[in-house]
Amino acid sequence: MRKSSWEIILAGFIFVGMAIYLIESISSTETSSTTAPSSDSIRVKIENNKPRIIEFKNLQNLENLKNLENLENLKNLENLKALANFMPAEVKTEFLDEINAAIEEFDQESVDIQVDVETGEIAIDKVQDIKHGSWSTISPGVFAYITEFDANSLQDAELNLPYGSITVQGTESKTAKLVVQASGQISSKEDLESQIGTQFEVEETKVKFRIQTLQNKSRDENIHLQATLNIPVHTAVSMITKAGHIKSSNISGDQTYRTEGGHITLEQLNGVIDARTSGGHITVSNSKGELKLRSLGGHIRALNTEGNVWMKTSGGNLQAQDLTGQLDASTNGGNIEIRFLEINGTTSATTGAGTITIGIPKSENAEIDVTGNSVELDSMLDFEGSKSAGSAKGTLGSSGPVINAKTNYGKVILKVNSN
Repeated sequence: MRKSSWEIILAGFIFVGMAIYLIESISSTETSSTTAPSSDSIRVKIENNKPRIIEFKNLQNLENLKNLENLENLKNLENLKALANFMPAEVKTEFLDEINAAIEEFDQESVDIQVDVETGEIAIDKVQDIKHGSWSTISPGVFAYITEFDANSLQDAELNLPYGSITVQGTESKTAKLVVQASGQISSKEDLESQIGTQFEVEETKVKFRIQTLQNKSRDENIHLQATLNIPVHTAVSMITKAGHIKSSNISGDQTYRTEGGHITLEQLNGVIDARTSGGHITVSNSKGELKLRSLGGHIRALNTEGNVWMKTSGGNLQAQDLTGQLDASTNGGNIEIRFLEINGTTSATTGAGTITIGIPKSENAEIDVTGNSVELDSMLDFEGSKSAGSAKGTLGSSGPVINAKTNYGKVILKVNSN
């Protein structure tokens, strides 16, 4: 696989440093066999998991690299061939091959190089020519659509992808920003635009962004899309992708999330939330409001939530931990685990085959009606009513919200929350 050009330049500097180091070490050894080993060294600094700075310690020949600062773009990469003169024969040919390969990528990438002779550092940064509101080349095979718009009066935002992941982040800024990255088997920007079309509409209170496929599905599978939307916190959102994951955080208002083939992860949300996936899991945490969660083939979890929660899955487990509010949970074939901090309404839990475990505070008042192959009630519960091996019906304390639980093939456990 071909390396990106800035990585090739980085490797070139390392080769140069190693060559200079070896030459100086040999020269020093020949001059005096009693001389202490050279303290020269090469250090690569890593930032955000990417090498960005090469540091040469005590290499006098670093001054010879000073002219590399003039590499304003990769069209001057040809100048790097001169560095091969510093290299041993066994690496020279490979280095020249890498440079020739990088030259073919000139139109898609550029870099900025800074050489500091005093500190012995060489900094390499990518320089990108980004055009807002259209596709721009980021690196070979990677493209981005970036747009920013005034969101001072924005109320609704809609994003629709044919495939790919979506990330939504609420901010306090009055400016919204959308970044869509496309990668994969894409030869050029023109090739990308021949495969997918973009539609971007901005009104005073509403924004819509839609990507549509223009060619056959087999070609679509060679492109990966990744969208990131930063918008004001109090914006209603509708995020839809047919094949990809969705993440959303710090949003208040009406929210719709749809994916046919990925997971949905939501946190720090507030409002009416409707999330559905055909083949993935759903996790909601640290949120409150009206939560409607649906998966056809995955697990659903609601962690530290407040409000009314409705969750349903056809073939997975359901979990509601540290819930304040009321719950309606059903699965055709999985376990249900519930832990209430406070019950504020009717709770219903049903599964075709699985165990239902419900934890409640010791002092909670409620009415219970539970059935299963077997039923277990914690002895610490203040229960009054009728109980048999497979059912229990009665009150806890002085009565209160109703708790209904039913499993056709499994156990129902009602217990006091542990600390």
